[in-house]
Amino acid sequence: MMPGSWLTGSLILVTGIAFIIFLVARLIPRTNHDKDTVALLGVFTVVALGLIVLGGFLSMGSWSSAMGCW
Repeated sequence: MMPGSWLTGSLILVTGIAFIIFLVARLIPRTNHDKDTVALLGVFTVVALGLIVLGGFLSMGSWSSAMGCW
């Protein structure tokens, strides 16, 4: 069984990766690229990258603190 922070971090990380894949594969090619759409896609990209960073921090942060007991 995984500790809670590993599980939470992994799920947030997977959500961020899935959101990036959705943006690149589905959303960006099918939109017209006016100023408002580009700004909204930028916000979505920042949110997806934030999810990836947060998930990596939570999952790897708990791993490094567990290894810090040496």
